[in-house]
Amino acid sequence: MNEKNELTVMERISDTVTETGARLAVKATNGLGILMTKRIGKVLVTLPLVLSMCTVTAYAADADEMINKIIELLKLWIPRLGGLLVIVGGIQLGIGFKDDDATGKTRGMQCMIGGAIVAAIGLMVSL
Repeated sequence: MNEKNELTVMERISDTVTETGARLAVKATNGLGILMTKRIGKVLVTLPLVLSMCTVTAYAADADEMINKIIELLKLWIPRLGGLLVIVGGIQLGIGFKDDDATGKTRGMQCMIGGAIVAAIGLMVSL
């Protein structure tokens, strides 16, 4: 019987600790939420993150490699984005003609011309 009572006491202690921890976590979350609504709270929360990012060591070779990867990604996606803008502009132009809306036609042509310019610049960069 003592073992059964001890388990019950241990379970009660465990439940009490768990409940207290949950209440403290809720209070901490609420306190952090209240703190984040103020400018000083945002600074106090983000400052450690910013300071920890300052300690990251960056080597020149890694930076050059990262920049080259970003440039290659831009070379690939800028012409595609321009082409997508041309397609969206064409759809707008078609809808403008369907509705006989001068503003829709103008916006469609502007979007198509802008997309063609973006695509041409993207292709020039890749050359």
